[in-house]
Amino acid sequence: MDARKLVARGSGIALALALVVGSSAVQAGLLKTTVGTLLRTLADISGTVTSPIGDVLVNLTQNAGPLVAHTIVRIQGRYLLLTRGTSAFDMTFTHDGQMRRVLVVRPQNPVAGAPVLMMLHGNGGTAENQSNLSEAPDLVAAKGVWVVLPEALNGTWNDDPANSIGIDDVGFLSDVVSVMTNIFQVDASRISVSGLSNGAFMAERFACERSDLIAAAALISGTISGGLMNACAPATPRPIMFMDGTADPIVPYDGSRLGVRSAPDTFNFWLGRLNCSASATLTTALPDSTADGTTVSLARNTGCGSGGEVRLYTVQGGGHAWPGGWQYLPVPIIGTTSTDVDATTEIWNFASLYHR
Repeated sequence: MDARKLVARGSGIALALALVVGSSAVQAGLLKTTVGTLLRTLADISGTVTSPIGDVLVNLTQNAGPLVAHTIVRIQGRYLLLTRGTSAFDMTFTHDGQMRRVLVVRPQNPVAGAPVLMMLHGNGGTAENQSNLSEAPDLVAAKGVWVVLPEALNGTWNDDPANSIGIDDVGFLSDVVSVMTNIFQVDASRISVSGLSNGAFMAERFACERSDLIAAAALISGTISGGLMNACAPATPRPIMFMDGTADPIVPYDGSRLGVRSAPDTFNFWLGRLNCSASATLTTALPDSTADGTTVSLARNTGCGSGGEVRLYTVQGGGHAWPGGWQYLPVPIIGTTSTDVDATTEIWNFASLYHR
């Protein structure tokens, strides 16, 4: 059985550990920690490390096995699928009086100056769930990008400034950027943010409020809330893309949910923010590669005074899903997951074009 299917099925996942066991990295290094440990390489960073935001606890790294395509490891008791040539660890630090957690998936042989894709899970999700759903380690193995998966408190992001839940998630994500650039020496000019559902709306809020920290933003199954639309005034608007299903029962494509705008209205809003000419929008049909009942079209506008672009992938017949990922809930609950397009690939093909 394919390891991916084992991860997707919670009931069978314990058996998957018998397939391959990931290895743990050793401790060592070049950066001084509060306990006096010297860290020699990026691959070996662990323990309590000092940073501009305070102490960061970096836990031991889990490595994919070298003999098979995919390895299942456990991090903090959660199952994570790794691709050959990738590693993962989690870290914690205090922000605004709360302990916050971040999962990182990186190449096994990391180098300084790597690009970063932050990926935010949906409501009630976890960092590991999001990595498995998006098959993020495949991207890491293929492109050398670090995928950084911050985790929301109690599973919910504070994505709407007009309906705040009192958690400083914008500040938390800003701290994540600081940690990645200062401790792990990633390329600060090539950090992009993406997300699913509640995580998509949070990624958009971050793009509105901290555009100085990112190169691009990508939303899957997310549009824009009325509250964020009214408040959004990015200092430097960044390129942004959306991928939305016309049969999404949770974030309706037509904006029929109270407080949430439609996908076309969201696209037009960002055309305005990036100073794009509406007449420069080109719409093309993407290949209908599988008989899954969905088709995909792309509206793309690169005629923007900001030098960026806005994209809207419309998944006709698609549900509240991560296209190209697995059907994480039954179709009657979330709709159909399209396999005509791979959201992770499209996000990186888009984000990798830009730097700040």
